[in-house]
Amino acid sequence: MILEYINLNNSREIISINKKAKTVDRWIKINAKNKLEFIKEFLPLFMSGQKLILFDSNHKQLLDFHEQNNINKFKNIDEVNKHSQLLFFTSGSSSFPVGAFKSRENLEKEIKVLKKLVKKYDIKKVVVSVPFVHIYGVLAGLLLPLHLGEIKLVIKENFLPYELLYETLDRGTLVITTPVYIKALPMLREDINLSKSLFICSTGPLDKDDVVALEDKYKTNLLQLFGSTETGGIAYKFSSSTKWIPMDSVEVSTSDDRLCVKSEFVSPFIIDEKIIELYQPFVTEDIIEKSEKGFTLVGRSNKIIKIAGKRISASHIESQLEGIDGVEKVVVELVYKKELLRSEQINIILQANNKISKKIIKDKICESYGVLTIPFKIIYVQSIDFSSMGKKIIFR
Repeated sequence: MILEYINLNNSREIISINKKAKTVDRWIKINAKNKLEFIKEFLPLFMSGQKLILFDSNHKQLLDFHEQNNINKFKNIDEVNKHSQLLFFTSGSSSFPVGAFKSRENLEKEIKVLKKLVKKYDIKKVVVSVPFVHIYGVLAGLLLPLHLGEIKLVIKENFLPYELLYETLDRGTLVITTPVYIKALPMLREDINLSKSLFICSTGPLDKDDVVALEDKYKTNLLQLFGSTETGGIAYKFSSSTKWIPMDSVEVSTSDDRLCVKSEFVSPFIIDEKIIELYQPFVTEDIIEKSEKGFTLVGRSNKIIKIAGKRISASHIESQLEGIDGVEKVVVELVYKKELLRSEQINIILQANNKISKKIIKDKICESYGVLTIPFKIIYVQSIDFSSMGKKIIFR
């Protein structure tokens, strides 16, 4: 693998990476401040067998947790050490981040599956716009390129959408990116054929319209990956298909409509205040409808309610309401208040150019779900932004 780094002034340089590093017999944190520092620090240590803790140092909760807790002194850490080499953390979008230990075997077996999925595209170049501290960034953005052999890996701290697009012009380019870029790229005034390139996107299912817009405009190909920090990769789909196909060696089942996973990618242990051993099949928070060859994702259990026999998906409502003129971004929260006669309520958080009438919002929701009497509240905020991994963040 040849590593090409694009500096802030857009000059380029080839970076050499040490293959080995001194190790210590304890868990240590990667302290890199940017992507280049991360690669230089991570790869030699990882290849030498060092046990590494990975998280974004700008995440104050995790930084405080790390400073107040010594992973090496946790109860049962000796058992963890027999199986694990990396410790990742979830985004913590719905609660405090959970730590997921990964063995080298977890990662290497998943990389083999990813290599098989991209094989027909004859990859010669990989461009990465994702941060490396998350499992998706390490797996798809760093270890996959490393295992693809004699390819060029191109990184920059922050690609603008048009910069990412032009990096994709070379035949056999693989772009590792997030939903933010998939949504932004079709908005560019460019007429480019990228039929010989492939985009990979993870960190949450994409809106079908965004997928169609990207592929139609650039005649390109999109591979979506579905999984979590704890489970690793679960399934994949190409283009705008609604059906998720389980990855090789992943067994999918259901329990009360919740997705259950049995695979070689699942974490052996997690940290959720204390070290917990995971048993398989692992029951996720995802609600699915299983079919013979795959499954359809309905949504997260904490983002779905059932009213009059209908499943109401907060994520689907968000997508609907973002189609209203004047609405820029939406977050829908499902609220449960047992003390009320009608316990289910919806908070609709809007970033909008102007006030939107309740009737317009209600009519939009009814387009998919018919007449609903569920009460909802509209909350206007100054900004709804996206995290580095494409998840919505509310600034009230």
